[in-house]
Amino acid sequence: MSTDISTRAKPTRLAEHGFWDYTTPGAGGMEMFQKDDYLSLLEDMASAGMNSLAVSVKWVSTGYKSKLPYLDQLPGIPVIDSDNDLLRFVIEESHKRGIKFWIMTVLNYFCVNTFGGSPHTIWNKMGGIDIPFQVGLYDADDPMVMERSVEIVEEVLGLFPEIDGLVIEFELDNLSRPRRVPLYNAWAEENERPQFDDIGKPFDPRFSDLADWRDYATHARLVVLEAIEKTVRQKGFEGDFATISAPGATDHAVLQELSLDMVHDRCPDWDIITYWYDKWRYREALMDWCINRPQQEGCKVFYLPRGVMTWCESWPMPLPLETSWKIDIEDILRYKPDSVWWFGCGALNEGAHVGVSRLKELGYEDGVEARRSLLKKVKHLSD
Repeated sequence: MSTDISTRAKPTRLAEHGFWDYTTPGAGGMEMFQKDDYLSLLEDMASAGMNSLAVSVKWVSTGYKSKLPYLDQLPGIPVIDSDNDLLRFVIEESHKRGIKFWIMTVLNYFCVNTFGGSPHTIWNKMGGIDIPFQVGLYDADDPMVMERSVEIVEEVLGLFPEIDGLVIEFELDNLSRPRRVPLYNAWAEENERPQFDDIGKPFDPRFSDLADWRDYATHARLVVLEAIEKTVRQKGFEGDFATISAPGATDHAVLQELSLDMVHDRCPDWDIITYWYDKWRYREALMDWCINRPQQEGCKVFYLPRGVMTWCESWPMPLPLETSWKIDIEDILRYKPDSVWWFGCGALNEGAHVGVSRLKELGYEDGVEARRSLLKKVKHLSD
């Protein structure tokens, strides 16, 4: 008897189903797409019944034309070189096909030389790809980050007022660094929590189960999300909101970095985006944290599985892409997220998330062939 769950279960219809990708230099996503490449993607999506596209215009680098002096503006990126007209074209063409368009920004990575401040970590390489400037990782409770996060979102919505949704991410910002200890202690006193010296030595809540520090780190992010929501609503934005809560796994624990009950209580209009790409590790435990637990807290869940993405801790991946897709389809059918974005839609170049050379090693002629191979597997999820 077959044990393939896709033969014995049907999903609740996904509210949104589509792709998630990047215009940002170094990512290896859409960064080198021109009009014909976007039109090819949108036609493929429409033919597969997809209705949602999330595009990140700000990651470790910036993938849109900005007037903010602290954002990097590398040459040779089509969206930037077009003065954002290319992305406006994509938004318009998406809407013609009934595809909802989201813009995503990561608000704690910045070019150190232009942003300034005190990053907790500095990189010049991401996923084996050189970045032509120093990238600083900052904390959500850094006053500069809090102020400029609102400013960036205001600029993005001013440039692209037709978007349907806004995604905000803070990545790797939950570390308990020395500058944050007084901030934690003040919060702890107000909330009848133990002082920092009394809770051990927490580091990253994705990998250490210390509720008090996790709650503070969640609070720090929510302050920024609340400020963003208040500001853009006052300016007339009527679209949807979503934010990433990243899972983590060690030999002894499987966790989520945020306290999901706090997110739902303070930001009830924000959907939760979760992911776990390495389906050869901790599969069922992470699916519980990625889908079941957020839904139990009342959150709507966007699940972000591996699409046409070649990023992994070591190459080659332990599983072929098509095997990973099969497992993700099974998990979508079993755990029933509210919506799904597949990470990666087929790059034209080498990047941290996707590399064309790696796709060719896996037997695909190019990113388009890889994308269409995925769409053949997942089309039934849109039926």
